[in-house]
Amino acid sequence: MFTLDTCVAYITDNSMKFITDAFDQILSSKGVTRVQWIALYYLGLQEVINQKELANKMNIKESTVARLIDRMEREGLVIRCKKQDDRRAFNLLLTQKGKHYREVLIPEGEKFSEIVSKGINEEEMQMFLSVLKKMVLNVEEHMLRNK
Repeated sequence: MFTLDTCVAYITDNSMKFITDAFDQILSSKGVTRVQWIALYYLGLQEVINQKELANKMNIKESTVARLIDRMEREGLVIRCKKQDDRRAFNLLLTQKGKHYREVLIPEGEKFSEIVSKGINEEEMQMFLSVLKKMVLNVEEHMLRNK
């Protein structure tokens, strides 16, 4: 008989919510959202990135990234620069404030990862990541077959 207590989707959803809510709370106390933190991470990896590339990296819709960048621009964390080869498109650049926030906030992810993985050895972590990856692949295959 089916029970929610053994449903992988339910268990992973509840676990993810608990963990992300805790991380959101930490970042909120620092003045940013988790989504802004992720954007700051990717914006700092490359000198120049456009909204489409950022949306792909963050695995969110371009319209969602546009609203995110609007907010981050208002907060002085990022600026939009028109691309020279396409005046309709924009590159995104971190401001000095954005670079400072990134420098201060990215280590929060490392600290939180240490909290989450406390007592989990490398072999267990690799097994967890492997199983999670297989689950995602299983769902992707199922979705493709049932289009």
